[in-house]
Order: sequence, then structure tokens, then C-alpha cells
Amino acid sequence: MAKDVMSESELYKFLGKYGIKTPECKSVGLDEKISFSKFPAVIKIQSPKVVHKSDVGGVILHLNSNEDLENGRRQIIENLKKHNITLDSNDGFIITQMVFGEELYVGSVEDATFGNVILFGKGGIYLELYKDVCYIEANARKDEIKRAIATTKIGELFHGFRGFDYKEEWAINLIESVQKMLKENNIKELDINPLKLTKDGLIAVDARILKGDSTYKEDNREKKRPDFLDNKRVVIVGANTEKGKTGYTIARNARSFEGELFYVNAKGGELFGKKLYKSVNDIEGDIDTAVIVVAAKFVIPTIHDLVKKNLKNLIIITAGFKEAGNEKDELEIARLGKEHNFNIMGPNCLGFYEDSKKLNITFGTGEVHSGDLAFISQSGAVLASLMDRAAELNIGFSHLFSIGNAADLRAVDLIPMLDSAKTCKAITIYIEGAARGRSLCESIRNCKKPIYLFKAAKSEAAKKAAFSHTGNLSGNYAMFHGIMKSLGVHVVETLDSLIFAPLFKDVKNIVVITNAGGPGTVLTDAISNAGKNLYELNASQIAELDKALPPMWSHNNPIDVIGDALPDRYEHALKIADKFDNIDLIYMLITPQDMTDALGTVKILKQHNFKHKVVPILLGGENMREARKFCLDNDILFFASIAQACEFLPQS
Repeated sequence: MAKDVMSESELYKFLGKYGIKTPECKSVGLDEKISFSKFPAVIKIQSPKVVHKSDVGGVILHLNSNEDLENGRRQIIENLKKHNITLDSNDGFIITQMVFGEELYVGSVEDATFGNVILFGKGGIYLELYKDVCYIEANARKDEIKRAIATTKIGELFHGFRGFDYKEEWAINLIESVQKMLKENNIKELDINPLKLTKDGLIAVDARILKGDSTYKEDNREKKRPDFLDNKRVVIVGANTEKGKTGYTIARNARSFEGELFYVNAKGGELFGKKLYKSVNDIEGDIDTAVIVVAAKFVIPTIHDLVKKNLKNLIIITAGFKEAGNEKDELEIARLGKEHNFNIMGPNCLGFYEDSKKLNITFGTGEVHSGDLAFISQSGAVLASLMDRAAELNIGFSHLFSIGNAADLRAVDLIPMLDSAKTCKAITIYIEGAARGRSLCESIRNCKKPIYLFKAAKSEAAKKAAFSHTGNLSGNYAMFHGIMKSLGVHVVETLDSLIFAPLFKDVKNIVVITNAGGPGTVLTDAISNAGKNLYELNASQIAELDKALPPMWSHNNPIDVIGDALPDRYEHALKIADKFDNIDLIYMLITPQDMTDALGTVKILKQHNFKHKVVPILLGGENMREARKFCLDNDILFFASIAQACEFLPQS
């Protein structure tokens, strides 16, 4: 046997050391007399020449005597010859007692992003076809393992499916055994398939282990990082007096900063009533935070000047590095950050915003509302568009980070800082390529705040686009998605969800008020598909609505106020629904019918201070134009479609 591959009999002993059950077995040579007593039995080839036994006829099942086993051995030898596999004295066979039960699977691979990742799910020959598996990071805790198993269809077997009495603890204990095995051994790949689920527990019937030294490495800092959120003296190197230039926009947006702000431009002069220093060296005292907006060739010389000022945080807006083929300079920038222990955001980024200090050093919109949402984005364009969208709808932020090429700072570093930031209540992340995945998992695992994440570069074509855009490679999306879900991350499927989903994070029970039954039914389905509940009206609530609505109203939720409803009827229904306990959201669905006064109806939301969140859904085109404009002008969140309204509801 090759030294890095175990025989099956060796594997059974190895698995037994970790408490993993295996069937009774016996190894025999090519010509050795067979004597086995546990039937029905299975005979399988044991040879390093054969990886997938079933594919070459290397397994014979349902054998009921030693004579059958002898015949089975001869049959396997003939099958292998047809595949040009000739056996020798180093090869042999293993006989095992047959085990009956549902076929499951557990395995592990070494992934470039996360290191060892465990897979668990439906096994057997259809493993690759159905792909009903979950992904579990090697250091996952028990709650993560449970969440991962719950994402599989086969996981229902552990919750009384059709009366089966299988214990979920069996699967959790098995996965924990695999975790221990991976920590104590150099295992490149593990494959236990099938893993039989029986009334007595889980039994590993067939297994394969490939040993080898790990190649997974993370480029982490040895020294403790400065706090990126500690900004008192800020300098903008490349501040510009010419409107339309990035240096001008950033200098303008930064004027509201409550700390000390300095502008640097080699030409000198004045900008927004402040002196333009010709060099960083002309500024007295230390500088904790610097923004660089100069040409790429001047970035490294500028950094050498800044480190003399005890620099803690560097934000490089300038492009022209790894994403443009200039990886050498980007690596040098990263090296300087490590050597002098300062944080680097970028290069090729939009900038940074922190609400508590009114610090806007971005070239996005200057209008950013105060809020409790932090947003980390690997794409400056995505961040800029969502900043603009949020400003329009009065959605506020506590922090904004554009990490760009991520030469240094990534979400993994920022999550712990945000977890400690009092002004941040939720974290959203737009990510294209992930690195230091094991540490990322640990940061998320230890974070007490809800995290919402959108992963781009899911397809092969998108991965190439991401590389040309930010210079970051993407891994296997199914694995990434599965691990994030197991960690409790809300993985969203649209970009808008990054800013809207946190607004609906606590929504469970919903009331719908509508002037049309059909759209109300469609909305009901969408709410159900999102895993939320349509609030059930009780008798007294129905009686109160009876007094305010026409006799033909729906008498259930959705509350159909009928197609001729004017604003006063919506108002009556809203006031009654707002008194309901245990509801989290009221959708006010308005469709364009002959009597509909959409503008008058949305105006109700400015006339009353409702206890519950009320969100209009304005279906239609021209007839909804004035109502939509009123909502925009008055900072009222609204949706233009049923699908849009429900895609932001985080899945439970």
C-alpha cells in the first residue's frame, strides 16, 4: 500500500480509535482460504490501484456463504481485468458483514479558503447526483453543526420523519469525531460512503483516507492591530481644488469631521477655508489616519513619510495596483503595513465613513444618514450605489468600509472591531473573493451582532470578472454559502437586501391590508415562502373591523378592504391593525383601481404615528407615480412589487 493511503482494514481500526462504529470484518489475500461467519456479507477489493471500487466491479454484495465469498473474489478479479487492473501479492480483499440502513455520507476536503471542511449528507452512489450535503468548518461548534444538518433534506430523518427514531446526537457526535481526527492527523481527504444509519446508530461501511501535510496557510499579523475606528487626526493626501476630481469630493465630504482635519497637495494653497500643506512632513505632530488620493507612483513614497508620523490607519483610494497587474507595489504596501503595524484599507477603494465622528472620507454621496448599520463592501461601485439608495430612503449607517483590493484589512479584521462598536447594531457584507477563511469563521463565530452577507462571483464567468475587478479569487460557492449558513449568517440573494434586510430582522408576524384579493394572495404566498407568518385574526379583532369595513371585506388576513377603498377605509383598517399585539409589520398593498387614491393613502403614514412598522407596496405604473414621489420626498420606505417586498425578509 502507498504510505499515504490506508487499506480498508487499517481504516476500520483507525476509525474505531475515534469512536466511529464499523462492521465486523476480515482481510484475506488473493488465494487465502476464506472463513467468515457473519452473513449476509460483502467482499471488496483492497488495493491502491483502485479508488472507486464500485466503478470497476470491485464490490460484491449479499453473499450468504463462504462459497459465495470465494466466487465473489473470483468475479472481482475478472471485473478488474476488464479495466486493465492486474492484482499482485500487495493486493487483497476485505470481507465485511452487510449493514442495512439509510445511506449517508461524511467526508472532508482541504479547501484553499477554509482549510479542512467537513461534508455530511445523503450518501451512496447518488451522492454526486443529488448533492444533498452540508458544509461544516473544521472548528465548528455544536450549534453550527446542528444548523448545517438542518439545511439538508436527509436531516429530517433525525426529527421523527415517518416515525423513525433516529437521534440527531448520533450525527453531531460523528462529526465531532471527524473534527478530532482532523486536528490530530494530517488528512488531506476523507470519504466515508456509505455511512449506514441504523437503529443502533451510524456505522461506517466503506471509507477512504488520503494523508498528507496541510498546505493551508493564513497570512495573519503577529502584532495586535491598532483600532481602525480610532480616528482623531486625519490627513487627506491629494486633496484637490478642482471640482469633479476625487480629491475634491473626499475633501468636501470630510469637512463635517469632528476631529482635526488636514489637507495635503504639493501645489499648496487653500481649500474650503483650510490650508493646503505641500507635504505630510509640514504637519506638526502625529497623524493617526491618512487618506491617499495621489497617483499610484507616489503612494509608496507618501507612506514612507506617513510612518514617521506614527500612522495607525491608511486608506488608499488610488487604483492601479493588483487589479491592473501591478501586484509588486501592492505587496510592498502590505509589507510596510506589517513592518510598521498600521492598518491598510484598499488600494482601489471608495473610502471610509464613521457616523459617531461625522467622518466621511469617501467619494460617494455626501448625504449619509445616521443609523446603526455597518456595511463592508469589496466593491466601491456597489457601496456607492447602495449609499445613494439608502440616502434616498432615509436609511442610515454607523460605518461604511470599502476594502477594495484588500491588501490588508478584510471583513475578518473589521467584524471584531464592529462587534465592540456601540453605535453598530448589525453588520452587512458584500464579498467577492474570500481569504483567511478559517479566521473569518472565527470572527463571525464570536460576533454577537447579526451579520448579513451577499456573495458575488458564484459562477465560473463571474469568478473571472471578480479577478479582473479586485484581484481576488473566489472559491466554491456552495461550500462558502453552506459554511456561512451554519455560522448563523443571513445570506441574502440581492444587493438591495444588504441595506433592507436588517430593517426586517425581527419580523415574524405580518398583517396585510389590501384593496385586491389576487395580489393579496400572491403576497401571502411570498410571505410564507420567506418563512414568515401571516397573523391570524381573532373574533374580537374581526368584530372591530366589521364596524369599520364593508360587509364583504375578507374577514381574515389579508384584510381585503375591497377595490373601491378610499384613504379613509385604509386609515380605519390601519388604526385597528396597529392595536394588535404580537405583530411586527403591516404591509399596505395598493393596486391601481378606478377608485384608488394612492397618494392620499400613503399620506396617512405622515398624518399618524403608528406603533408598528407600516410599509406600502405600490403596484402599478403611472397611477402610482405621485404616491412613490411622496414616499421618496418624505423618507417613507416603500416597495414597487410583491417580490421586492418579500426578498428582504431574512430567512429564519
